[in-house]
Amino acid sequence: MVAVEVHAAELMVIELAKKNDQYSVENLLSYQINSGASSAAETIRSDDKSVALKKIVEELGLTGRPVCSSVSNALVMSKMIELSASLSLVEIEHRVMLEIDRFIPYPIEEISFDYEIQDDSGGDKGQINVLLVASRRENVDDQIAVLSAAGLKPVILDVDVYAMERAFSLLVGQLPEGVIEKPVAIYDFRGNSVTLYVMYGERNIYMREQNLGVQQVKKESHDFYGAETLPEGKGSEEGLIQAENPVTIINNAVVIQQVLRGLQFYDAANINDPVGHIVLAGDVAVNNDIDEAIKQQVGLAISIADPFKEMVFSKRLDKLDLTPSVFMIACGLALRGFVNGTH
Repeated sequence: MVAVEVHAAELMVIELAKKNDQYSVENLLSYQINSGASSAAETIRSDDKSVALKKIVEELGLTGRPVCSSVSNALVMSKMIELSASLSLVEIEHRVMLEIDRFIPYPIEEISFDYEIQDDSGGDKGQINVLLVASRRENVDDQIAVLSAAGLKPVILDVDVYAMERAFSLLVGQLPEGVIEKPVAIYDFRGNSVTLYVMYGERNIYMREQNLGVQQVKKESHDFYGAETLPEGKGSEEGLIQAENPVTIINNAVVIQQVLRGLQFYDAANINDPVGHIVLAGDVAVNNDIDEAIKQQVGLAISIADPFKEMVFSKRLDKLDLTPSVFMIACGLALRGFVNGTH
């Protein structure tokens, strides 16, 4: 499965293959769109995203491929509906449509929606849980347009939070023994924002996004991933994929501040047990003792997300300055090609 994550001004492209029980990374690229915007807070136009993505797709040889992408959490409304297990599929659909009428504050012709019967009934054998997810149709159409204009065939539009759930399953075996029995906090630092996901039993139970502000981040040179995707020197005059692109690096003080703040908000919500472990993901520097600094502040052990730890890389790829933590959501999207019964 080819997956494309479009986050603000950053594009993540990954292609996963699977042989037996082993995942193989066939293509991998992180690219910062340079549209001439004077501020990182400025919105990148869909046309700029399509142009940048089209060049990437052509260089990686992915033109015409089916692709999975996602809609931002902020653009999605979701609700868990509890229904009787005795209902037929037609009756379930009817109940879902009634719930859309009550729950979604837009006419049905203005939204795109989907629903799924969950495996976990919450312990009541007479009841089933049905997850309803909806977004304004224009949000979905915009994302499909970006992908289609780049020469891809969008077949799945997921939601970031469910992609993160799927990617978290890749980390479970890496966590210290017993950690998974308690809530695990994942902080995903991206650009000028951080999203806190709290996982319990590999399901998201709490989510909160916080804006960092443009003064708290800085741009640094960063190599793209997959050194052989572009011949040396090609594109340097045409604005194609550069060997170095600025990405956002968040400093230690900001990371620690956001970790403490996120834990406070989660504790105040009083929805489950306290967090027992912290995972850092996204654009965080991993070689500066940030894990030890946070442990001293909050008293919890820290892991740096690495969804590729149990995977192999295609011989065509040169793992140039690879930062695995950036690819958590993209990995979760790519897993849609192999996991049945997911969102």
